[in-house]
Amino acid sequence: QQLRFAHPGEAPVFDGFDLKVGAGEHVALLGASGAGKTTLLSLLAGLLPASGGDIRIGGVRLNDSTVNTLRQRMAWMGQRPHVFAASVSQNVTLGRVGANAAQVTQALHLADLAKVEQAQPAVMLSDGGQGLSGGEAVRLALARVALHPHADLLLVDEPTAHLDSETAARVTDALLALAQGKTMIVATHDPVLAGRLQRTVQVAAPAQAEELRA
Repeated sequence: QQLRFAHPGEAPVFDGFDLKVGAGEHVALLGASGAGKTTLLSLLAGLLPASGGDIRIGGVRLNDSTVNTLRQRMAWMGQRPHVFAASVSQNVTLGRVGANAAQVTQALHLADLAKVEQAQPAVMLSDGGQGLSGGEAVRLALARVALHPHADLLLVDEPTAHLDSETAARVTDALLALAQGKTMIVATHDPVLAGRLQRTVQVAAPAQAEELRA
């Protein structure tokens, strides 16, 4: 509500921005590059501090005292997920306590990686994921999300960027399967992905909005 944010020394990205997303709703954030889609996701995740207004998640105001608890409800998927020099299993769990082999296998299945030879749990990956295609790296990031079953808010940034149409369709299918029963906000330039979500929201920085009105 009435969200305000500006990078130091720059024009505001948001100045009085309002958005309400219902529980279980799947929303696409659309807008030109630089409009603030990724910034909005970062604000919702508490990775950037808002300079004004309120962010409430499930009725709880996001602030320094609540951010750690609220993040337990969130799963973040950036547009360029990093693959570490470790096993596939370790890349999926990211050190999460209590994750077992069966859960990793199930997560890889949900991310449509079960039949990919280079994405089996014991396979060692190099830093940057050499040997995995771009689409497979994105689906590895989806497996990380799948391993966080208690997260009921998915924040996803450009999941189909730089992918061919067939791979993008597979990533979208896996993402929608993971998002069943959860709230999901996706920043995207992909009209096909946006068309499969329940609602689209146009995001424009104040200066861009003025240009559009003119």
